[in-house]
This record gives sequence, structure tokens and C-alpha cells, in this order.
Amino acid sequence: MKRFVIFLFAVAAVCGINSCDALDIQNENGLSTGMFWKTQDDINSGLNAVYGMFYRQGTWTRNIYTQLNGMADDGVSYAGWTELSEWTKFKFTDYNFNECNVKMWKEHWTAINRANQVLDHIDDTSIAFDSEEHRLDMKAQALWLRSFYYFYMVAMWDNVPLTMKTSSASDQPANTKDDPTAQADIVFTQIETDLNWAIEHLPLERTKEVARPTKGAAYGLLAKVYMQHKKWQEAEKCLNWIVEGEGKSVYSLEPKWEDNFNCKTENNCESLYEIQFSLTNYVGFDQTDNYLDANAQVGTQIEVNQSPKGTGWNNIECNRWVVDWFKREKTIDGKNDPRLFYTCWYAQAEADFPEHPNQLIYGKAWNEYRYSATDNQRVFIKKYSTGVTPLYYWNDNNFRSIRLADMLLLYAECLNELNGGPTSDAVRYMNEVRTRVGLPEIAKSSYYDGAAITSDYAAFKEHIKVERALELAFECVRWIDLKRWGFDETTVSELKTRDADFDNFALGKNERMPIPQSDCDNNPNLWQNPNY
Repeated sequence: MKRFVIFLFAVAAVCGINSCDALDIQNENGLSTGMFWKTQDDINSGLNAVYGMFYRQGTWTRNIYTQLNGMADDGVSYAGWTELSEWTKFKFTDYNFNECNVKMWKEHWTAINRANQVLDHIDDTSIAFDSEEHRLDMKAQALWLRSFYYFYMVAMWDNVPLTMKTSSASDQPANTKDDPTAQADIVFTQIETDLNWAIEHLPLERTKEVARPTKGAAYGLLAKVYMQHKKWQEAEKCLNWIVEGEGKSVYSLEPKWEDNFNCKTENNCESLYEIQFSLTNYVGFDQTDNYLDANAQVGTQIEVNQSPKGTGWNNIECNRWVVDWFKREKTIDGKNDPRLFYTCWYAQAEADFPEHPNQLIYGKAWNEYRYSATDNQRVFIKKYSTGVTPLYYWNDNNFRSIRLADMLLLYAECLNELNGGPTSDAVRYMNEVRTRVGLPEIAKSSYYDGAAITSDYAAFKEHIKVERALELAFECVRWIDLKRWGFDETTVSELKTRDADFDNFALGKNERMPIPQSDCDNNPNLWQNPNY
């Protein structure tokens, strides 16, 4: 608490006092923990501050898309900012690279600490809530948000300390010295505990304030955690609730696949959770770094970040194999997979999709960009674009963090693991994702060996990797999938055939990013990840 000591020097001629008093008063122009956390409104304001961390450069405004999509095999960076590009290619030179590593590390921790502040006070019996149900809902939201940020920290660094209380300047949280996966297991176990509690207290649906998670969002995130933790039975229970249980009354596949990435069809029937973006505060480029501005930007830079060469930043784009894989199969009416049209921009798109004539990229046809022969082979990311002209720093297209198609493919994968081979349900869930976009059921595929895929454990597992690559490209999912499936000499050799970035991948090192060295230097309990 800030204390302001005021000495009153009396002048007899003015007030007749011939002494001085020291007054200990609260600065009413600032907030402290002594003044705050007194009311339900304080708790709600603290909770909203956790949501506010979605709108930072190190979280879901920009940088995480470049990093997660870039480290995966479907994304590649040719960014003019060399160090930014190298960080997606496993060339980690400066561990304190601010634009990427430091911002992401710092801002994920800020979100977690804000959630911890809420959780440290929400059980205070002196605070009056309008109902116990509302209090428990708010607590569940804080647990869900903390779990969400820890999940992505583990995806990037593995070896992150587990902090459960509000941090102080003297804190020195610890991780493990030699076994990052052991620390990841500790964090996953806590996430599982928190989300199981949250499930009991979150509502099935929200008719307003849809930015707040529901029971389905908690089941979906918990399913992802259990899958990474390879707890197949526990994952199956979560996925069953979503696909066949109570969640079935809430979630279904959106008939038009592309509506999952359209700013006019947000929070649709396929969405379990999405980060809400808005252009309400139509302000300048740097506003996401201003923590003190109440009018800071709440939009996303995903579009300008991945825009084609000659338009925006072009920090991340698509590896060519994604187009080739999409074109392996035709739909039942003989056309190319429509997901390709809405996922990628590339030179041959007009020929591949004559049903979409006069294709424009931010107001210009491909040939109007006058790319070189080399650049004409590049593939740019179209998913989440709005086509606004001229391209602006920000857009308001929500990011769909958890959607049903992801859950269906995870359920198929989970059942294959549980049963040592694909069950009829596993095949059915895979087919639901395929037939929604007009592809034949996998048993009738003209390209893949449907008989093997529908009967053999290894064949089904390998094909799930294909289906997830195409359905979920550039949704910050692929790197997490690769980690779940595991890296060894065989898998890395295969990855090198379609993504040259993996030529730089060192087993036992690059399964995770380095921790910012400045934090390791300042905290004797924080170990740098192995081989860095």
C-alpha cells in the first residue's frame, strides 16, 4: 500500500495550531491489493483482465501464430526479419529474442498470474456475491483460463514452473534440470484437476457474454490435454461427452466448412471456444503493447501477419506439400477439395477451382502481383483472411481455438489407441469430417487404401495425420499434434522430405523452445531446457 505522509505546518495567524501531525492515508488515485478484491465487481474486473491477455503481441494478437504454425511442417517463414524467420526454423540463437520468445513467455506468465490473483481472492467469505452459482462460475472461468495458457506454454517450452499463487518479486519458481517432460507431466496433471473442477461449475451454454468458456470448452480443452498426456481412457470420456453425450445437443459440424473462418459466421454450431476479436478500438499499430490504455486494440493481426508477399508482413506461409495433399482426392462430384480454396492462395488456384472465377487477393489477381518464377511456386495462407481492401493492421475475425471437427478426429485417434485398431465409431467420426466437404467415405477413397485404414491400427493412425493436416491447417494445432505423435529419427527424416526447416531439428533439443536466458540468469531455480 502506498502511504502518503502529510505534515501540516500550522501558522497561528491562519489556524491557531502550533504543532504538526503525520497522517497515514490511502492514495485514492491508485489501486493496491489493500483497496481491491473487496467486491464481486472487483473479482469480475480481475477476471476480465485475464481475458484481456488474449490481446497481446505475445499471445493471440500475432506472434503465437508465427511460432506454432512455423515450427510445424505445414508452415514456413521467409520473413524479411531474419531472426523472426530463423525462430521458426529451429535456429535459436538469441534466447532473449524479444519479438518472439520473451514476449510470449512474459505475456503467458502475466495471464497466469492474473488468473492466480482471482483465484487467491474468490473464496474470500467477506466478499458478497449475487449468488453462489455465479461465484463458482467465475472461479471455473479463472481455472479454465489458467489451464488454457499453461497448455500452450507446455506446447512451446515443456519445462515450465507450476505457480498456483499470486507471484511476488521474491519468488523463484522451479522447473526440472534434466527432464522437461517430467515437468510437463506435473503441469498437465494440475490442468486436469482444474478443468475437471471447472466442468462441474460452467454452464452448458451462454446466450450472452460468449467470450466466457462453457462446459463444452472445458471438456474440449481437457480432451486436448489428456491426448497430449496419452491418457486415452480419460480423453475418451471427454470426447464422448462432446460427440455423443450432452454436448451433442449443442455442437454439430457447420454445413459450410469455410464458415468456421468467416468473421460474419462467428460462434457457430461447430465452435466450442473462440477468442473474440473486435475493431471497436480502431487505433494504431503499437496499441497491443500498451497495458495502461483502456482503449487498447482488441483486434487480431493474424491476417496482416500471414498475408501474401507484396501485401502485408508475410511472416508465415504454407509449404507446398499442403496443396499437393489436398489435390490427391476429388470430391464425389469430381472437384478439388473445397477446403484447399479457403485455406491457400497459390498460382494455380483459378485453374483448380473454375467454379470460383475472377479470384482476387486483396483486390488484385495473382498475375497482377508480377511474382518471379520462384515466387510463383509459393503458397500463401488464406484461412482467416477477410479480403478487406486495403489490408489493414487489424481484423475482427474470431480465432476458433476449439472446434468440433478437431474433437471428432481426436476421438477417432483416441479410439484407435484404446482398441489397438479402428472401431466402427472411429471410422465414422473420420468420415463425418470428410463427407462434410464432399469427399467420399475413406473406404471408398480412390487414392488411399481404405481397406487397410479401416482395419489396421498403424494404417489408421498414419491416415489420421493426413486428415488432421488438411482439416486443421494453420490453426495452431499441427505442432501440438507432432509432439503428441513423437519425434524420432524416422519421423524427423520424413518431416525433412516436406519441410526443409527440419534439417535444423536436433533430437533431444528442438522438441521444445529455449527458455528466455534472462529469466534463467535471474532465477537460480529455473533451468534452461536441455542442450541449449
